Amino acid sequence: LCTACGVIVRVNPGTYEGVTQSKLDQMLRDVASKGVAMMSHPDVMIKMGAKDALVKIKDLSCGMSDTYAYYDVESFKSQFPQSVGSGTRVLKQNRGSQGEGIWVCSVKEGQEGEVNGSTMLCLQEAFDNHKEEKTIDEFMTFCESYIHGENGQLIDQRFLPRIVEGELRVNMIYQTPTEVVHKKPAEGGISATLASGAKYVSYKPEDPEVAGLINTFVNEDLPKVMPALGLETAPIPLIWTVDFMLGDKVDGKDTYFVGEFNCTCVGITQQLHLTSKVAEAAIAICQSR
Repeated sequence: LCTACGVIVRVNPGTYEGVTQSKLDQMLRDVASKGVAMMSHPDVMIKMGAKDALVKIKDLSCGMSDTYAYYDVESFKSQFPQSVGSGTRVLKQNRGSQGEGIWVCSVKEGQEGEVNGSTMLCLQEAFDNHKEEKTIDEFMTFCESYIHGENGQLIDQRFLPRIVEGELRVNMIYQTPTEVVHKKPAEGGISATLASGAKYVSYKPEDPEVAGLINTFVNEDLPKVMPALGLETAPIPLIWTVDFMLGDKVDGKDTYFVGEFNCTCVGITQQLHLTSKVAEAAIAICQSR
């Protein structure tokens, strides 16, 4: 096979009978081992799509230094009470893409101080913004299912209050931002999914509302993302997205932190006018190998 050859992958496992994620990944690895550029390689999709990518980039300017990963129940139950006792946290499961299993957790008013298993938590799930209360022990037991199973993990991050202002999704073709979508939650909510009533507004990368975000990400963090994820030899994905959350203002300017990467079968039905740019980027990836 020619080393200048490449394959663009657009498969959603589960749609076709017998096509599981593991079977697809192994097939793509076998093809890539022949010297074909895989866009994107399954190992890239796994590492970028896993929530612990947020831990790996925590030392970049777009990352949050106080981000933790739990891969087993023991470490989760040992550290999470101390973490949530220090302030409002966001707990994210590794699976799901519509806010399922993403919880904003805070100690109930009046129970601050020494936190233990019986301390009551106020909880809100991003999927539909519903609220409930559980003790820390009850909530940790409930969350055990997120850790069990293949690639099970929980990510623990500081809550950013400006999430009520929405998320900013940057659509990328290889190294080039093509669009920024501001997803603003419904009044009183924190979820930016359409199912929760969020409103979407689109910007061009050069628009003044988002130019600061784009310039900082492209010039400072983009060259460091793949090495931080342990993907030094892999090219930046062909079609991918980065979701940003608003942090505190510094010297009057907004700050932004990555909430998620996605390069697994990213929806492109609204960007079909960019097919020539996708082709140019695919050729560049093949020729760069």
